[in-house]
Amino acid sequence: MNIESDAGINISKTLLKRTAIIFCLLMISCGLGLFAPALIPESITEFTVIAIILVLIIGGFLYLSLDLSLIAITRFLFIFSFFFKADITLFKIDEIEDPSGLNISLTLVTALFLIGYDLIDSNRQCDVRVQTKLFSILVLAIFIWTIISVIYAGSSPLGWFSIWSFLTLIIVTYSIASHFSNRERLIEIVSALAFGLLFTGLVSISQYFADFPTNLAAFGTGTEEELFGTQSQLLSRVPAFMRTPTEMAWVVASLIPIITAILVCRVKDFNGWQKFLVLASVILGIAAIILSLARGSWISLVVGLLMLFSLGWYRLSSPERKNYFISLVGVAVLGCLVLLPLSGRIYDRLNGEDEGSALIRIPLMETAIRMIKDNPIVGVGMNGYRSSMTKYDETDIFVSQVFPNPVHNVFAHITGEIGIPGGILFCLLIFAALFECWKAMTIHDRLLFAIGLGVMVGIIGFVISAIKEPGSLGSTRPPMRTLFLMFGIILAISRIRRQNII
Repeated sequence: MNIESDAGINISKTLLKRTAIIFCLLMISCGLGLFAPALIPESITEFTVIAIILVLIIGGFLYLSLDLSLIAITRFLFIFSFFFKADITLFKIDEIEDPSGLNISLTLVTALFLIGYDLIDSNRQCDVRVQTKLFSILVLAIFIWTIISVIYAGSSPLGWFSIWSFLTLIIVTYSIASHFSNRERLIEIVSALAFGLLFTGLVSISQYFADFPTNLAAFGTGTEEELFGTQSQLLSRVPAFMRTPTEMAWVVASLIPIITAILVCRVKDFNGWQKFLVLASVILGIAAIILSLARGSWISLVVGLLMLFSLGWYRLSSPERKNYFISLVGVAVLGCLVLLPLSGRIYDRLNGEDEGSALIRIPLMETAIRMIKDNPIVGVGMNGYRSSMTKYDETDIFVSQVFPNPVHNVFAHITGEIGIPGGILFCLLIFAALFECWKAMTIHDRLLFAIGLGVMVGIIGFVISAIKEPGSLGSTRPPMRTLFLMFGIILAISRIRRQNII
């Protein structure tokens, strides 16, 4: 008994040490961010060199202090990179298009590292293919179709940059499905997502109450134009490190169900501190969504949580069901108490004016429909929507000049750029992922059931927000990356299921 007690104390000390070191590094990072505007040189080359040196110094300190393996740090950086802007753009053409050049991100670099590690790992034995046949066919078909659309539209550099960005999304999905296809790594990815949501929540609260950190476009807080476009200056909305408030809320609302499912389904694979991390990340993630004032994400979050609590009920045993609603009410009361100071923001947003934000979507959709009618097969090409929309704008207010942005509907945006066949393939890709989620929920392993349920609800939440927001398959922005992150997670579960190891 004494040996077990000493072991438990040592583990607790190790966890406290690691937590303290990570906290100190975050404070150092925030300090660097505070003084970055005054220190950042004008030359992008000098800035890149300085950024690389700082990353190497902090990463080296983290590596030596926490006694972690390089691959463990890479896994964490890979998942954490989804919560902030960590990329550079080469051969940049302008500041408006997305992408505006050849995008190289930390997400891509770490994904390639993980894929390379899997290829040379002698201890890894898996004969099961990474992706399911249906998903592979759909991904290949839509990738080929995007290339055809770019060639037909005139092979513009922006189009090829978008093809590269879409390829990056596919690589990210593949790396997750390959590297995280065992139980231990699934637990790691959920814990890393929880930490990312916790970080985003804390940053959002700091931005709202202390106005820090802000004005750090290079790190993901958004440019002044992006913030103004989302009415942040009028409504005090916060973007965290995901460029705009709406995108931040979209990402967080899509990922919260994956984390919450661990608590709802009473997964035993997580210890006490991990469950506390999950609970804290859910509460702070909800706070971030509220402070974003993104009503579409509010709706997707409410719908998602209701689905989660309803479907999670059926997976519990009879004894667990007796305390289910008591626990649910307790968590709800705790959450309400923590979020009570934000209640005024909710009331003001629901009852206040939206400065025409909702009504502007109607003429945007009218323009998109005309574009699709004129280019039904291959569209106007990837990253060609913004440059082509004026040609199809016959609205009374000439919306492409009043509000020069793509249609606020992901499905119409994608269909306009790559045609109706491409739009159908994208929808089929989502349905294929939901089908894999459903199959994961038919197995007896509670961990895989919970994550499969969380991903399914997360994808549905993503679709709800996608109905009212723009998004291209070649986008470098956080929401589309998040969708393909969820694709990768469910494919990792599918691979485990097909290995017959459960």
